[in-house]
Amino acid sequence: RLLHLASRRAWRIDVVRCSAAFTGAAGGAPACASGCGSSRPSRRFATVALSKERMKEFIRAELAYFAQQTPEPLRLDQIVRASTPAKVARLLHRELPSRFAVRVAHIESLEGWTEHAELVRLREIFAESFSQLRLAAPQLEGNPQAEDLAPYTEVIASLRARHMPVTALLGEALRKMRREEAPEGEASIQAWTDTFFNSRISTEMLTKHYVAIIQSPPGQASRKIGVVDTKCNPGQICQEAALEVMKSLAAESSHGDGAPQLQINVFAKHCTHSGTDIEIPYIPQYLFYIVQELLRNSARASLEACRAAGLQEPEPITVTVCADQKQVAIRISDKGGGVPFGNGDKIWSYQFSTSKQPYEAYLDGESPLSGWGMGLPLGRLYARYLGGSLELMHMPGIGVDTYLFLSRIPDLEPVSS
Repeated sequence: RLLHLASRRAWRIDVVRCSAAFTGAAGGAPACASGCGSSRPSRRFATVALSKERMKEFIRAELAYFAQQTPEPLRLDQIVRASTPAKVARLLHRELPSRFAVRVAHIESLEGWTEHAELVRLREIFAESFSQLRLAAPQLEGNPQAEDLAPYTEVIASLRARHMPVTALLGEALRKMRREEAPEGEASIQAWTDTFFNSRISTEMLTKHYVAIIQSPPGQASRKIGVVDTKCNPGQICQEAALEVMKSLAAESSHGDGAPQLQINVFAKHCTHSGTDIEIPYIPQYLFYIVQELLRNSARASLEACRAAGLQEPEPITVTVCADQKQVAIRISDKGGGVPFGNGDKIWSYQFSTSKQPYEAYLDGESPLSGWGMGLPLGRLYARYLGGSLELMHMPGIGVDTYLFLSRIPDLEPVSS
């Protein structure tokens, strides 16, 4: 079994000697028939020189083998409970290769995928990441700490950088396919994309959790467990997302867009159960990404409605946050004109968007939800994966009320790193 690349041209191979050569010896003790004198199978390591082409053959064979597996869905609780460097490294080492191999096969299952440069690039990204992972051998014996896992951490950092344009690439491919595909094929494309992203959400979150665990200061009590903040304040996250959206709108206006100033107001109520600020175990960065995308949609609609009506300023967007003992609700209300009742389902399609931004504008985005047509459907997938939901109420001619419901991640307490 291939373990790791010892150098550019040599593989370290775990060789089990004599295991098939053992026979019963006098007194019932097993003995090696090969004459080595051993009383049990021995294990040794050999370094074998291989050509680049031979290496590629090994990787292709492994890719085909792993692609036949059917990994179980990776649950959020599995990720967040991998709370030490050793635990999260073992989880990555066990889970990532098969999931990337299956994703390669999933891309190849799409008819005509080779005709789209973006899908070809996506396939290359996941195949390269699979190869890197199979050539990486993290130190998993005993209880490895962050410094013991440094080479493996470099592989994961490289992988995350490589995967940054994934959402934008798929969004561009879907935009082109929308022009080429018959309308009746949209349902199958939607299902294919849901499967792709449901798998990506868990692996993207897992690698981010790994980086957060590795970077946690050792030996210090913290309210954070990797990507999870046990005292996440949704009102504060909404305020940060609102400021970021207003900042980006102001930057666009200063560069000649001429957009009028838009105000986003955030009102965070106290929890009805505790009577204090709302604090829940949650993943703040993904909540930020979801709220940011929802506010961008509302802002775009509000500015377009303002221009169409010839107004000096658009109606402000209002964000309200409330909670009880079990759940948090976030409502985003805009006066952007709403969506006709007949088009309500269209906004959840990956092949629908009102954005005029070019594909290149999404490539460097840090948000995993950044891509043409990705915001709403991907936001709903992330909300569901995190145990919540995302719903829209349309008032044609008036605006949209968006409801984001969050479930507390249960039974998590601050721990010592």
